[in-house]
Amino acid sequence: MKSRRRMGWIAMGFHWTMILFTVGLWTPVYLAARRRRVTVTHLPSGYAGPLPPTH
Repeated sequence: MKSRRRMGWIAMGFHWTMILFTVGLWTPVYLAARRRRVTVTHLPSGYAGPLPPTH
C-alpha cells in the first residue's frame, strides 16, 4: 500500500505559480511558430492585394 502526503500551501502555491509562469513564457513562442507555418493555398482570381513571400 502506498500513501502520498499532501502538499503544503506554500509548496502548492509555488507549484501553480511555476506552471502559470512557464505557460506564460512558452505561449508567445508557440504562437510565433504556429504563425510561421501558415501558408496560402488559394488566391481568388482578381486578387490584387499583397502577395506572401515564396520560399
